[in-house]
Amino acid sequence: LSIMKLFGRQSFFHGKSLMELTAQLKNPKGRVVTRLAFERYPEKSYYILSHVEHGYHKGNLTGYAWGTRVFRGYTFPGVRRIDSGGKRDWHLIPKEEEEEFCKIDKVYKPNFTPEKIDTQLPPLMEIVLKRNLKQRNVAFEGTPNLEGFYDFNSKDETKRGLYFNSLKDSESQSV
Repeated sequence: LSIMKLFGRQSFFHGKSLMELTAQLKNPKGRVVTRLAFERYPEKSYYILSHVEHGYHKGNLTGYAWGTRVFRGYTFPGVRRIDSGGKRDWHLIPKEEEEEFCKIDKVYKPNFTPEKIDTQLPPLMEIVLKRNLKQRNVAFEGTPNLEGFYDFNSKDETKRGLYFNSLKDSESQSV
């Protein structure tokens, strides 16, 4: 009797890839898909598909999909490519449940302020900046810091830009 021992970690992907799901549909446009990884957040996260291109040369595992992203209750503007379509943890929401599933009851609010960010320059960068200012004959007092670091424009869709812009919007509404 031989004993088989398995080692390594268990996979946290349980489901089908996005290409496997959409290959079974006549028209995937407008369908709602979500990932098992999104369930760790209390807010809703999903994609509304707008366009899918399959690459059938490798058994439905290749291709590209585009859709509107809703992450933690925030709807990102425009259509974006879904890069994680090959991961096997996608779930297709049935058409009857789509309307109920897409109701957003809360949106994630960041719990930090820009003042909590360390805006002090690294020591070597501070020395170089002071030397450059001195060479240009620019009068400067004190120590330089990253004051403009968190001054994002409204079109910044990165994670930090979204959080800071939502923070600025909430501050301007309360004043």
